[in-house]
Amino acid sequence: MRPPPPSLEKQILSAMEEVIFSATYPELEIIYISPSAETLTGYPIDYFTEKHENWKNLIHPDDRSIVETALISLNADDKIRIRYRIQTKNNKIKFVQCQGRLIRDENGKILRFDGIIADISELLSLQDIIKNETGEIKQLLLENNILFNGSQDSMFLIEVMDDDKFVIRRINAAYEKSTGINQSSIQGKTPIDLLGEELGRPVIKNYQNVLKAKTTITYEESIPMPAGTKIWTTALTPIEVDGKFKFIVGASKDITEQKRAENALKESNERYALILEVSSDGWFDWDFVTNSVIYSRRWWLEFGNDEKSENVPIDYWKSLIHPDDYDWVTEFLDNIMLSQRETFEFSFQMKKRKGNYAHVLSRCYIQRDSSGNKIRMVGSNSDLTETKKIEYTLRKAKEMAEAANMAKGNFLANMSHEIRTPLNGIIGFTELLLHSNLTEEQKESLQNIRLSGKSLLSLVNQILDFSKIDSGKMELELISTDLTDLVQSTVDLFKISAASKAIHLKLNLDSHLPKFVSLDPLRVRQVLSNLIGNAIKFTHEGEVIVSVKPIKQIEEFIDIEFSILDTGIGIDLNSKTKLFDSFSQADTSITRKYGGTGLGLTITSELIQKMNSQLHIESELGKGSKFSFILSLQVNATGSVSSNLFEEKNTTTDESVIVENDQLQSDILIVEDNDLNKKLLSKMLLKRYPCIHLRFATDGADAVRQFQLKIPDLIFMDLQMPIMDGYTATIEIRKLEKDTHKKTPIVALTAGAFFSVKDTAIESGMNDFLTKPISTADLYSTIEKWLLSGRM
Repeated sequence: MRPPPPSLEKQILSAMEEVIFSATYPELEIIYISPSAETLTGYPIDYFTEKHENWKNLIHPDDRSIVETALISLNADDKIRIRYRIQTKNNKIKFVQCQGRLIRDENGKILRFDGIIADISELLSLQDIIKNETGEIKQLLLENNILFNGSQDSMFLIEVMDDDKFVIRRINAAYEKSTGINQSSIQGKTPIDLLGEELGRPVIKNYQNVLKAKTTITYEESIPMPAGTKIWTTALTPIEVDGKFKFIVGASKDITEQKRAENALKESNERYALILEVSSDGWFDWDFVTNSVIYSRRWWLEFGNDEKSENVPIDYWKSLIHPDDYDWVTEFLDNIMLSQRETFEFSFQMKKRKGNYAHVLSRCYIQRDSSGNKIRMVGSNSDLTETKKIEYTLRKAKEMAEAANMAKGNFLANMSHEIRTPLNGIIGFTELLLHSNLTEEQKESLQNIRLSGKSLLSLVNQILDFSKIDSGKMELELISTDLTDLVQSTVDLFKISAASKAIHLKLNLDSHLPKFVSLDPLRVRQVLSNLIGNAIKFTHEGEVIVSVKPIKQIEEFIDIEFSILDTGIGIDLNSKTKLFDSFSQADTSITRKYGGTGLGLTITSELIQKMNSQLHIESELGKGSKFSFILSLQVNATGSVSSNLFEEKNTTTDESVIVENDQLQSDILIVEDNDLNKKLLSKMLLKRYPCIHLRFATDGADAVRQFQLKIPDLIFMDLQMPIMDGYTATIEIRKLEKDTHKKTPIVALTAGAFFSVKDTAIESGMNDFLTKPISTADLYSTIEKWLLSGRM
């Protein structure tokens, strides 16, 4: 075996990405610094050696105290390991980790201070990626990545309680083996419970420090455990859940043997031993003359065989490349050898000693002789396997979350259709019976059935609204609206319910309010209706006051406060946080007494947040509550009133006999696959229009055939049917009408409640839209709109 060339160590240092340095102590004048300092900072090597204070200028001003404190403690500990920020020559901020130690002679006299600085910016950016993922991915990461049960490091999970106490929740198998403590004996305990006051207080201090830092901190510690006293290097990372740091993940590596080995090293080898131990996975030196390679101990332990690691033929390294990567890696290296590049890096898969493949990042430097001929390549390797696993976990978690959301959306859409279909029969036939000659007792029973159906319909609508908000599909439609008219018409909806409880419902509209503003009138009405309805529901006596007033105006934008004040039962503010939980109320007894799904305030709060505002609550138990929010709205010169926006109709049942219209004798085609819906629609139509002619089709294909036989005056088209749905049937009918000037009105019938259903129906060529359950008022209004007024 030939000895390595005298300059091998310097060549290796030149190829390292990490910065190696040696300085006097305590003066801290730079004796040596590796060439990679220029890559890290942008400054030449002379910058650090010509003036010993220059290196301090690179440290970020906010982190200089951290470095100074570490250097002060260096004389006591003989070592440091810290993370801080530097500012490069081009003003870029980088995160670095510095690890170093004092070198002493046999008598303990300090000779110098040696260390290594590594750029860890990319590692910290990976934490940011994990932090910004959705709630579903966070949950999977907590289950699959935080605990790291397969890790050789000792892992533990600490929960940060609301009273600022720290409770141990989970440890992994490596922790149990290294410390002698098992899961059952440690779970649920605090550091004081486990270690006592004297040893537990410093541990708690470290937990408090990581919460203040809001990022990973690393330190060394030595704590007596049942398995013995060992030296650990511990990294703590705070985990944010819903905007608050609720967990701390700890990882401890047993460095006891490493410390003993370091103390046993000879002085002449200490500097380079430190470099090799704290560097990446290992280094190599490829001699182009002999076409052989020298590998470091660490590289050989991971990728080598039982032979020696010196003078290894290059073919051995090539044999480790994954078959999928072999062709492009060899082509890449051939192109590098033909170029004038000196430094480069590339990533590929390499076979380890155990037979599995690892993702490896190689950073390389090519050395030339005085004639410019390439004589060797030196470099280092980094194992990217764990990084790739985390990336894969994130990707799979995201795919699973998206699939779950899609499945949930499909389920709710189907649930809406299936529930609304029987509701159509219940409410429709009830309305028909209410128009018959009945006794008062029979009418009262039918009214109760109708109100129960309407309540169930309201429940379905609430769940669908919650689903759209939860999946991010709720979009606002900004329309210039008469603000006073919108609020007044909304309050008017509750006058009867307030009067029935002898509650005074009052509206205060400030005289300085603008007339027209841009907002989503449907969603603002929904928010106000929920809050006013709740106020009346939970008030037994007194009053409910709705107030709207301007706060401030800047150019064409004005801030307007909406508030609803009541003298009702009030809210225990200790239960305030439960108000906005889905399917939850402040007290379970409220559900038993007043009913409700617990979704109203959740939907209201989410809608207000979509409008870039927050719902505020002031309340005192037994004395009443005030709910308020502020909207920033654009002031306009013109706009629409609520009657035009909502097409308000009298949908309440008129219990008098329906007046017949025997002038209408149109031919109407009903396309419906449900016999009950078909029978209901027929009775509703013939009740008022006894002279019309009704035809029926069981699916879209049947509808197209009947249209070809005879063109009807109007078509009622169900959307979801077997064989051919209503959308496709409408498209086919419009194709048949291509050469005619007159087109038959087609009215969609659907149990679906999503706006996208209506949009799709109109896009397919339909003229109007009725949602099941269908009211008689809406049905008759639609018939007369298209058959008596002649509008198309």
